[in-house]
Amino acid sequence: MFGDSTVKQWFYYIQSKRKTLKQFLLYDDKWSRQLLNLDLQRNMKTTWKRHTFPFITGSYQSWKEERTIAREIDLIRGDNRTVIVLNIGVHFRAYPVYYFIKRLYNTRRAIERLFLRSPETKVIIKTENTSPMEKDFETMSDFHGSVHYLIMEIVFKDLNVSFVNGWDMTNAFDTNNIHPPEKVIGNEVKMLMTYIC
Repeated sequence: MFGDSTVKQWFYYIQSKRKTLKQFLLYDDKWSRQLLNLDLQRNMKTTWKRHTFPFITGSYQSWKEERTIAREIDLIRGDNRTVIVLNIGVHFRAYPVYYFIKRLYNTRRAIERLFLRSPETKVIIKTENTSPMEKDFETMSDFHGSVHYLIMEIVFKDLNVSFVNGWDMTNAFDTNNIHPPEKVIGNEVKMLMTYIC
């Protein structure tokens, strides 16, 4: 899993439901550290890693071992047991849309290269959630999120990828929290599982 804290919510949700997944603590203790869970009985590994710049946060961040999602995908061998989940969005709202489009096209090219070496790998893209409209109206508004959502559909539309539509789900649940409650996360993860299984 690559992306922001909304995909990290999926990671923790899956961890809470699969009791055989055991967290493997890596060297960093900050909230943005790479996460790793192992299930030795089922020979399964789940990981979460944040996307790189821009990453809007008020806390200190270490940028060691930072790579874009495209570079991370290039490092994955892929096979019929590999599932890649990615999310790109809310942290780009405050920047010109050009940077968002450029990141999406670089990611698209990495997915195309992945499918050349491993066409059976599954790639699932999570779209942005709606967010609260309490502050930063100009830079962080849902207007920018809806534009990102439309651009993402255009960029990835003819690739063999699946979408979990966080935008529609958070609208349907009438939650304007960028980090929606567990019932929304549960439904998003169930949609993810329909693509995997």
